[in-house]
Amino acid sequence: MKLLRKAIQMPFDEKILLLEAVFFLFFSKIFLFLPFKFCVSKAKNKDEQGEVLTFIELKKIRNSVYRANKLAFWKNICLVKSFAARFMLLRRNVHSKMYLGLEFKNNKELLAHAWLVSNDFQITPKGKKKYKEIFNF
Repeated sequence: MKLLRKAIQMPFDEKILLLEAVFFLFFSKIFLFLPFKFCVSKAKNKDEQGEVLTFIELKKIRNSVYRANKLAFWKNICLVKSFAARFMLLRRNVHSKMYLGLEFKNNKELLAHAWLVSNDFQITPKGKKKYKEIFNF
């Protein structure tokens, strides 16, 4: 209830971003049921050079994805959040790079992670762990 109250008190442009982020989180969750190769081909940047957003605009997109994730009643993993943010940036014709990485935990357990970077700004952060990058697009 507290989150909903905060959402109501947000400025109008942030409310629109929040609704967009909720939509793209849900869309990404469904989208990832398709073969991953297809998902990657549809989420690639159209141009090598796109629009350039300011640090503040990128931060607003990052915050809207995290706020929407808190409001979502389904569980979203880092891959879903990265795809949602990627679709939001693609809609604005902003170039970004998504990374997929792996880490071995105690030489037994394998951990996977996805993060998104645009203009050297981490939209969905890599975190402090040392993931070995295996794929980017």
